[in-house]
Amino acid sequence: MLLSTLTAALLSATVTNTETVHDLAAYNGHVVACTEGGLELFTRSGSRVRTLTVEDGLPSHFCRALEVAGDRLFAATDEGVVRLDSQWRVTPVVGAKWHALPAVGGMDAELYQAALGWLSERLTSGPTYTAFTENYLGTADGRVLAPGSRRTWTVPGPVRLLEESGGTLRVGTSEGAFTLGPGGLVSLPVPTGPLAYVHGADGETRVLGSAGEARRWGASTAEAQALPQGATSALEVDGVAWVGTRGQGVLLHQDKTWKRVTPTDQLCGNHITALARHQGRRVVGTFDRGVCWELPDGRWRSFRTPNLPSNHVLGLASDGKNLYVATLYGLGLHDGKAWTQLAYGGRNPVAFGKLSVLAAVAGTGEGLALVDGRGASFVKPTSQPLELVKRVPLPEGWSSHVSVADGAGSFLWVGSEDRGLVRWDGTQWQRFHDGKDLTDNWVTALSADAAGRAVVGTCQDGFSYFDGARWTRVRDAEGLPSRYVVSAALVPGGALVGTLLGAAHYDATSGTVRPLPRLADPRVYAILVEEGSVLFGTEGGLSQLPWSAPAAVSQH
Repeated sequence: MLLSTLTAALLSATVTNTETVHDLAAYNGHVVACTEGGLELFTRSGSRVRTLTVEDGLPSHFCRALEVAGDRLFAATDEGVVRLDSQWRVTPVVGAKWHALPAVGGMDAELYQAALGWLSERLTSGPTYTAFTENYLGTADGRVLAPGSRRTWTVPGPVRLLEESGGTLRVGTSEGAFTLGPGGLVSLPVPTGPLAYVHGADGETRVLGSAGEARRWGASTAEAQALPQGATSALEVDGVAWVGTRGQGVLLHQDKTWKRVTPTDQLCGNHITALARHQGRRVVGTFDRGVCWELPDGRWRSFRTPNLPSNHVLGLASDGKNLYVATLYGLGLHDGKAWTQLAYGGRNPVAFGKLSVLAAVAGTGEGLALVDGRGASFVKPTSQPLELVKRVPLPEGWSSHVSVADGAGSFLWVGSEDRGLVRWDGTQWQRFHDGKDLTDNWVTALSADAAGRAVVGTCQDGFSYFDGARWTRVRDAEGLPSRYVVSAALVPGGALVGTLLGAAHYDATSGTVRPLPRLADPRVYAILVEEGSVLFGTEGGLSQLPWSAPAAVSQH
């Protein structure tokens, strides 16, 4: 195959964000934080040691819950439950995608692991379980289940806590706290949510509010000592209080103040939607946490609103001088010194036709293209302020649901959710659609180059490859992880495609598809091919694989 060295070895780099914490545990002389970027380890004095990721054997970076049983630590992730030993070696336990773990209740590691296996075999598939007691189950869709009596109660928000006490059941959700008894559900006073629940050193259950308020179960007033905002979990180790939060990572109480121990200057977020290289720096755009670029020392600098019109980044491009950030509510432009916002209905010198800017495309012959749902604005590269070269409207009556865009050289390609694809060649639009050209008209991924090639991913029917003259449609192929293609990138002699179940390489000469090694997360939303490596933006962080161009291609 032409793509000779996308190796099947372990990843050379995985980068995650650990600022969202779901649980804390004291284990093996450390404090372990269960985060959305893996398991982060700290010494008991608060020094960060390392972060365990998929490279260390975790099935997913998204950790939901921790339990210590005997001499083992158990962790529930979005792709299964694992066990860790004192050497931090990871062993799979069950494939259940639980958001909680049942209480250990004095069991040793082997007995607890057996109990998890027994439970996974008996629970019905379908619901995502978020809380356990001996007689009740809670789910992510707000149900309390009593398997013994087959009764079900509906509550607002995902169930976070279930406790059986004195003939009644305590039910805690993200939206409220309730008791379930003979008289049904009774609502209790709670602080402002979303809510979390912890057990204190005194054994009492406390309800945590989003503003740092903590209340004993059922109390109408808060306790005196406030917690950090967004607290999700709490732990006391050697008399020192630790707290996990939704956006600040882990903090410990020291010298009467809360000190953050999770490193700052992290990757802006784990759900990556766009990748670019700007002035030699890796740039990452995210689904809901803005954009960031990597500094020479490996730290990341993040930018969110109000620097950007929206934290939902749809595309990135660089012309070497300006960085263009396409977002849900307009364009963010960094000129090397400051951010400027441009948007339809606001400051709009580039003639945007809709609020959302879907893509910024560098390298076209007519300028840098800024694409929205009604057309493309070609601007003069490196201009400050931006200089509009021309506005090209999309074909009249083509589609009201534009999804993606890409291009290079003479061509600009634009995809839709219902009418396939159009290509601008400098003078006119040409349409491509399913049946003749594409596997499906719902286009979800697109990559094009100056040679006229393109690869087009669809929502549920694989992808199509255009060599400049002829289309090849690939709906099903051995090695294609999923027909749900959400990202794509051309490479010499073929393409890389990202799906909801992993990434793959397509060899256009042989027509074969081969899966790539495991990435930070199987949901691959962005691909950036560089000299020596390929970057993959996933829903679980950033991955990098070694890459070198095949010798047969390099010689041309």
